Amino acid sequence: MKKIIYSISLILVTGFLFYSCDEEEFLNELPISELSTGDFFETSAQFEQAVNAAYTNLGALAGNQSIGVGDGTFWAMGEMRSDNTTFQDNLTDQSGHRYWHLDQFIMNAQNEIVSIAWNQCYEGIGKCNIVMQYSEEAEYENKSRYIAEVKYLRALYYFTLVRHFGDVPLITAPAGSYNEAFEGNKRVSTELVYDQIVADLNDAKQNLPKSYSGKNVGRATEGAARTLLGKVLMWRDQYSEAATELEAVVNSKEYDILDDYASVFDLNNENNEEIVFSIQFIEGTYGLGSANMYRFTPWNAGTTYLPQPQILARTGMNIPTSDLINSFEEGDERLSMIDFSWVDEEFGIYNGNIVPFTRKFWDPNHAVQYVAGSDFPLFRYPHVLLMLAECYLRDGGGDPAPLVNQVRERAGLDPLSTVTIDDVIHERRVEFHCEADRWDVLVRTGKAVEVMTAHGAEERQNRPNTIRGQAYNKINILFPIPSSVLENDPTMEQNSEYK
Repeated sequence: MKKIIYSISLILVTGFLFYSCDEEEFLNELPISELSTGDFFETSAQFEQAVNAAYTNLGALAGNQSIGVGDGTFWAMGEMRSDNTTFQDNLTDQSGHRYWHLDQFIMNAQNEIVSIAWNQCYEGIGKCNIVMQYSEEAEYENKSRYIAEVKYLRALYYFTLVRHFGDVPLITAPAGSYNEAFEGNKRVSTELVYDQIVADLNDAKQNLPKSYSGKNVGRATEGAARTLLGKVLMWRDQYSEAATELEAVVNSKEYDILDDYASVFDLNNENNEEIVFSIQFIEGTYGLGSANMYRFTPWNAGTTYLPQPQILARTGMNIPTSDLINSFEEGDERLSMIDFSWVDEEFGIYNGNIVPFTRKFWDPNHAVQYVAGSDFPLFRYPHVLLMLAECYLRDGGGDPAPLVNQVRERAGLDPLSTVTIDDVIHERRVEFHCEADRWDVLVRTGKAVEVMTAHGAEERQNRPNTIRGQAYNKINILFPIPSSVLENDPTMEQNSEYK
């Protein structure tokens, strides 16, 4: 609760804005320091810095360079929670047990992963609210675009919260006092939260540019807003309306599928024409690097794959499961992004002694340990195509086959003559493996309990020394409200699955 009050108060978190080693990137901004918010918001440049600050919380959600306990909400909650990825056994350092418990559905409200998710989202929301409040009486260059950017970000933060926690506090303005903050800290229905998300995105899409150049590349665009809105509307079973948004993205001609799947994740090809929205990371001494390359590599790999020594703690995460690997069709080129070269007789995951790992977040030449520069894609153009295909299947309006086949053909697979919902779900699984997409799809389509119960049984059979006890006995859809929130505000109720 103290963290929430801090986030939604009039205090603008200082000294944590984006920097860049390249003047052509929008992260290159000086920090706010020792200024009151009232004095600060006067010029367009100052508002731009505040908008940039609202992006920074995405770093912790995607896995920043700290390798801290709980960092990495998107991949932990979106991928490890599913049947796509798991963890490598680690008897040397068990501080990664927070992730192991999440993976096995035995986590509780003390788990730091949910605390970071909650706090980072509300801190980001607080920054967005501040920009909007101080914009009301101000006139400055790029005002409509900056407001649109923070509305997109606020929608993204709230969408993360509502999917993972259900009913959550809905805060749309900074609090002027602690009493106001406590009054605002009441859970409201998911429908009210979704209403706000949709309203924010409808506003944002009207005032965001289709693309950027130079230093602004990486900011939210109209296409990003429409893609997120389409996804949100699908969660509300509004498939026709979602199709309208996704069709607009396709018809904009701003995006395309690259010819080569691996090139999408090439560090020298970031923000390519397939990327709709990525969380930007930068190598260097700016506090904005990514540690995902370390997190997703076997913890006992040393320097076999890494230019700097591997850390033992909280690594060997987001490891592809046997079930994921076996789900690839023969000849699927997307499987090439999973590395099978690490053999470990004691801690193997696949075929007895292999610990597979993803190379999607690879930066092999970075100079500082844990500080890699690979971005984390949230939306790629194949998301748009596959979501639109599902909308057509559920509500009509178009032929889903050409959309799905664009994705399949790039992967080197034969086209499908007819397409089903299960075909779309499968394509999303293999196309976005290790990218924080799978759990979201399982929950929205109502398949989570069935799929994860079967996955749990398979894991017990394949890893009897690791997967045991209460693991997978109860497949909870929501995550627990953090214990710190409940302790500081007794009016806040825990989700029923954790009472």
